Amino acid sequence: MDQDQAPVLDALDIVQRHPITGFGGPGHNMGQGVDDDIRALLGQRAFEADVLTPKGLDDRSESAQVMQRAWALAAEAWGGDLCRFGIGGSTQALQIAISALAGPGEPVLIARNAHRAEFNAAVLAGVDLRVLPVVVDRDLDIEHGVDPAVLAAQLEACPTAKAVVVVSPSFYGVTSDIPALATVCHARGVPLVVDSAWGAAHAFCSGLPEAATRQGADIVVSSVHKTMGALAQGSVSVVSGELVDPGRFILAYESFRTTSPSVPILASIDAARRHHVRDGERLWGEVLAQARQARRQLADIDGVAVRGREILGGAGAVDLDETKVVFSVKGLGITGFQADEWLQAERRVSVVLADMDHLLAVFGIGTQQADTDRLVDAVAALAAAARAGDERLGRPDQPVPSVADLDVEMAMPAAVAFRAPYEIVPLRESIGRIAAEIVGPSPPEVPRLVPGQRIGAVHVSYLLGCLAAGAYLPDPTNHGKDRIRVVRA
Repeated sequence: MDQDQAPVLDALDIVQRHPITGFGGPGHNMGQGVDDDIRALLGQRAFEADVLTPKGLDDRSESAQVMQRAWALAAEAWGGDLCRFGIGGSTQALQIAISALAGPGEPVLIARNAHRAEFNAAVLAGVDLRVLPVVVDRDLDIEHGVDPAVLAAQLEACPTAKAVVVVSPSFYGVTSDIPALATVCHARGVPLVVDSAWGAAHAFCSGLPEAATRQGADIVVSSVHKTMGALAQGSVSVVSGELVDPGRFILAYESFRTTSPSVPILASIDAARRHHVRDGERLWGEVLAQARQARRQLADIDGVAVRGREILGGAGAVDLDETKVVFSVKGLGITGFQADEWLQAERRVSVVLADMDHLLAVFGIGTQQADTDRLVDAVAALAAAARAGDERLGRPDQPVPSVADLDVEMAMPAAVAFRAPYEIVPLRESIGRIAAEIVGPSPPEVPRLVPGQRIGAVHVSYLLGCLAAGAYLPDPTNHGKDRIRVVRA
């Protein structure tokens, strides 16, 4: 196919040059009916681009096949057989993938270090959620990928599994042995789903790890917005091989997608794909250079330790995406949570995530030299503040358990626990109870408890320790951050 094409972008350009007189949605009618303040903030062109796909980008019967052509180009670019665009981020895409592969009561194995999106999708789909152990670097308290031998044992113990979901790259930039995991799954006729939300660009630069779409994965979900330049919430789902029924996948996609998708997001995905096919090697060569510079400069700051390829080796840690710059502030006598808050408040520098010891700064095609300089200067100022005794900084006296010690005992099916009668209790009084909600520090919201899981003393100690260290535990129902929803006794 001609990868210089960008069907969505081209169709939107036609609409811009030949506006439609519309008597449907959007109601602002290409910006003619918006508030002056929002127009001044976003600009008129943002609303002129906000059209519908039918009777906008295409006609009522989709005779121009705008989206169909864009999907086909994307499938080829990422190395798959079928592709669909998402405007609800990788969260929506993972909901689609799980719903396409498993029904109520059918087992799905999900890696323990997956985002809450996968676990939420499993709960709402009513599948039999099985939590898949991952490799943990105990020295650094960092989770890696899934050991193929462990996966084989788990599948032997669960021969009726309908899907396996893993994360690669991890939130710390480490990729798994996807070919080996795919071999284990395929020998048993089980599809492998890879949450590659942070690995969308891997298909376009030889300096990055190999793309999961070209390593045997059956469904790969990637957030094009995270690093490739698409608008927020833009994602792709790439399907390959014969284990995923394409018709069922497409119907699942149609069930979850809105019939009024954001055309600017769709156009930005289409444009990002073409941009990377044309120039991905150069773009990401420059990003890698920036990231490597940042690694060297951060490592020169006393008390800061940058994690590199030395963390690789063994099952679950095959390669490293060097654009994910992970550095520890433990040597400064502070927590990653506190450091994250300080950088945002004092220097307006925002990193992707923090844990007890680490921060993660992700470099993308929009990262400039000035951004790198600002990050390094901000971390240097953070180190100085820590040494000067800033009262906002300091590690708690009580040690926090390692994530490796957070065992998973499912006492009740997750979907049943989620819908069961519940009560709200203090975390300290929840030991022995059954969780009825997902709980985990944010970002990245990797669950440390899921519905149906038996709450142990170690989980309570971990969560309370994280709170004392400055972590944020989302509380969407406003029951109190030190309280938890449990199945009623």
